[in-house]
Amino acid sequence: MASSKGGAKKFYHTTSQQAYYMRPSEAKVVSLEGARPVDDAQKVRLGIVSMTKRPADLEQWLAYHRRVVGVEKFFLQIEDTPELAALLLRPPWNGCVDATFVAKTHRDYFVQMDRQAVNVACGVERAKAHGIEWLLHVDDDEMLHCPAGAGAMHAALAALPAQCCDAHIKNLEALAPAASCSKPFEECVTFVVSTSKFASYTNGKSFGRVGAPGLRAHGPHHFRGDSLNGATRDLPPSIAVVLHYESVAYERWTTKFSELAARHGHDAKILEKLPFPFYRASLSAVGRLSTVSERDKAKAADDAFRVWSRSKLVGECALAQKDKVVVTAIRDALARLNLPEASEADRAPAAAPPPKRASLAANPPLPKI
Repeated sequence: MASSKGGAKKFYHTTSQQAYYMRPSEAKVVSLEGARPVDDAQKVRLGIVSMTKRPADLEQWLAYHRRVVGVEKFFLQIEDTPELAALLLRPPWNGCVDATFVAKTHRDYFVQMDRQAVNVACGVERAKAHGIEWLLHVDDDEMLHCPAGAGAMHAALAALPAQCCDAHIKNLEALAPAASCSKPFEECVTFVVSTSKFASYTNGKSFGRVGAPGLRAHGPHHFRGDSLNGATRDLPPSIAVVLHYESVAYERWTTKFSELAARHGHDAKILEKLPFPFYRASLSAVGRLSTVSERDKAKAADDAFRVWSRSKLVGECALAQKDKVVVTAIRDALARLNLPEASEADRAPAAAPPPKRASLAANPPLPKI
């Protein structure tokens, strides 16, 4: 929905329960350069609130944010994944994860954002009770990367003026090295930096100041409080950036969009409301897999793979070298953490393998961060 009062166009995203302003993203390149590392002397008490369903590797996600970034407490709503209870009963997770388990949810693009808003509201109250100062709202396919070190990020949050309740950071989008990407946080090191080339959202994520009066979610990407005077401050990508591992495994992409297709069908009005061309093409291509005849299934599967690979696979997406960067920090940090292999009970269920494809030609090296 668009409004043009006063001559300037404003865009609002609406769900069944909320409407919030979305600032249109300009086409720009997100640069990770420009900051120098600082020590970890100045820490803030940091928490994460998230809603998760069949995550790729929750233990890696938790361990990285706790041990590398310095997150003290996680406030999770875990949907339709009861097997994660075994993981969260083990130390250290039984002491730092506050989890609520929910069953029988449906993947619905619009209703999901309403559930997220409710989850954030609950997370804010629980964070207050634990003395958390800043609460980051991210998903289970997102990692917080601090190019200048976690200390610089903590110091930047500590230095923000008291009236700031929304510390906003930009995002980058991961590309898959291969269709069978079973450990995305370890395997994906190529990221899209040109926001006009993203397959999903371009407007970043935010930390919310827990002590701000009336703190609440303002959509998935911002927080708001009772006062709007100087409420949002942008942290530079050289301090903190969200790495978004959106649909980097072909089988998880087919699962996600087959569930969305089952929920939304081929409703033209729903397709029109989806804000991303990649989502519209994915919903259409994956939805068609369940409706075509046996004779046409192979072609439909190949068409679906092409939709995915042209946006998500290194070597097949049409991106210039300037639109990409190599970030190895997450992979390297996880290697240093030396986590045990996930047990079968902790793993997300696998889906059907992708169609076989010819090998891809090598690309020239990218800048490495």
